[in-house]
Amino acid sequence: YRHVPNRFCRDNCRCATCVNQDTMQRALDTFSIPTDILPQEVVTLKEGIQVKWSNDGHMSLYPWDWILRHRKKTGIPISKEEKQMRVDPYKYWGTEIESNPPSVHYDEIMADEKGVGAWTAKIREYGFCYVDECPVTPEKTQELLERIAFIRQTHYGGFYDFTSDLTMKDTAYTTLALPAHTDTTYFTDPAGLQMFHLLSHTDGEGGASLLVDGFNAARTLLKESRSAYEILAKTPIPWHASGNEGITITPAKKFPVFSFQDLEEGKLPKLLQVRWNNDDRGVVRLREDYGMGAEKWYRAARKWNEILKRPAMEYWAQLMPGRPLIFDNWRVLHGRSAFRGKRRMCGGYSEYLIYRGLGMNTNYSKSITTIMCRGGGIQTSPEMRS
Repeated sequence: YRHVPNRFCRDNCRCATCVNQDTMQRALDTFSIPTDILPQEVVTLKEGIQVKWSNDGHMSLYPWDWILRHRKKTGIPISKEEKQMRVDPYKYWGTEIESNPPSVHYDEIMADEKGVGAWTAKIREYGFCYVDECPVTPEKTQELLERIAFIRQTHYGGFYDFTSDLTMKDTAYTTLALPAHTDTTYFTDPAGLQMFHLLSHTDGEGGASLLVDGFNAARTLLKESRSAYEILAKTPIPWHASGNEGITITPAKKFPVFSFQDLEEGKLPKLLQVRWNNDDRGVVRLREDYGMGAEKWYRAARKWNEILKRPAMEYWAQLMPGRPLIFDNWRVLHGRSAFRGKRRMCGGYSEYLIYRGLGMNTNYSKSITTIMCRGGGIQTSPEMRS
């Protein structure tokens, strides 16, 4: 208990007086707590430590796992739960994923929350997932996507149903090949999930879809060139969408190619997001900031691009009617080969944070989701699923 400060403990009492149990929001005024607050009485119980506070006699109970998780000395995980929370939840892949790509049946997803949980767990683990035996209609595809969250509105609209007719001034609306990229790099908060469902392809051929595990590519870059990795993590880049009449979109600030989760002392930052679409990139500053600049960035980006284009990194597959593809746009880059004929595609974007929240609620116990939301971290292992 001495490794957890008094004021910190009092501020984080989770009793019904200190936390509104309906909304789970704080009810205690943090700044009413005396800076020199002391416990009047400390009692060791089986479930944790009970504290009676000297200033007002308030009683607080702190479970053992909470105390272990928030102690000052956190170099060595003590509890089994804490060890599990540090397990890397991702399965990294390359071209070999072709032999057994993740998938879930449409009926399973539509039946209940357990099916949605299986779906989001695979998206979380692999960064993408197919849905088998989906009815080949825009309506049923939209219902499927909405099992995760509401559809995100963008300058493209909401749920889309389009052909390669340049309705929107974007190469996605052509028959041209597209290199591996992430979408909406020009948003401050890029779209989290994206779904594609090929409804038909007539009078032609081609158009194979390309997926690249951006986290796997980033790990490879770090291993082969730490300096290039650091440059892409630190150099702020302008991104933009300005091809359509009356539409000019740029983020609220410049963002680097790599963004990270919260920092932990003495540890390499964990990758949170890859933001990469060279076609939508603006001008990198020539002048160096913090040792970075255009010349260094070009060298680092060339190495990154070379890794992305390695055959061992690329997973190519032909989309089929009745088998939608959904992927994490913060992790998985996508592209396609050129094609001939007329393709009709439908799909849409979904919010990242709502998808993550749904994934927690449908895959983990209430106690674990509470830990995640209150600052216990979001790294979880399959063993922790309820």
